[in-house]
Amino acid sequence: MTFCVPAKPVLRWAGSKRQILPKLTSLSPEIGGRYIEPFCGSACLFLALNPVRSILADVNPHLIATYNALRNDPDSVSAILTGWEPTKETYLELRAMQPGTDLAFDAARFLFLNRYCFNGVYRENLRGEFNVPFGGYRTGQIPDLDGLREFSKRLQGAELYCGDFAKAIRIATDNDFVYLDPPYYYGSSRNRGEYGWNAFADEDVDRLIEEVRSADSRGVRILISYNQAHTLKKALPGWLLTYAPVRRSVAGFSKGRKAVREYQLRNYQ
Repeated sequence: MTFCVPAKPVLRWAGSKRQILPKLTSLSPEIGGRYIEPFCGSACLFLALNPVRSILADVNPHLIATYNALRNDPDSVSAILTGWEPTKETYLELRAMQPGTDLAFDAARFLFLNRYCFNGVYRENLRGEFNVPFGGYRTGQIPDLDGLREFSKRLQGAELYCGDFAKAIRIATDNDFVYLDPPYYYGSSRNRGEYGWNAFADEDVDRLIEEVRSADSRGVRILISYNQAHTLKKALPGWLLTYAPVRRSVAGFSKGRKAVREYQLRNYQ
């Protein structure tokens, strides 16, 4: 693992760990094997740690397809992406489309919608259609070609996997480091289609704990970010607990932003 100035994520992603990267990097161990992230999202920690070998996984097929396209041909993705005017009309036209067989086009579409959607949220309806409204123009610039090329370069040593988090955890061995950043638990209001419909339901917390216990018994080093520390602390006695303050939005509006605690649990010193 080589610590370096991190490449920039190419996505805006609700729940991103950009704010607490110094905390997470300070808690991360030396990695003799692979870095494994089953809920990779914008892959902030992956970029910051710059591991030699890694597995980036997510249940969202459009996210993983975008990363595959960027790894293979960032220039083609950029050529399509920069050809679109950043207007609400373009946004709605692209949102109404369905992914097809042109991988570069689909990746550019995903990046465009992500950049200009409301609050960086990925959300689907019951039909699996992206349904987040246009978010306005204060969302930063579309990643340029150099940024996409740098991101592509970082992905060259990564295995990309689309599927359930359990499979990604099960392949970890005692030389690997697993970072888990599951969607937060919000009780009965949790599942509104964020990250993809049924991407992580309340009952998946128990499955996560079961997989984590199994990996821990194999000697895998594990770091977890979550908002319900007491739930995991009770289920994982002896694990070390820390926290970091983050600013989160309430209902997506800046006036509702407030500082909350995000907790980290780890099974190593």
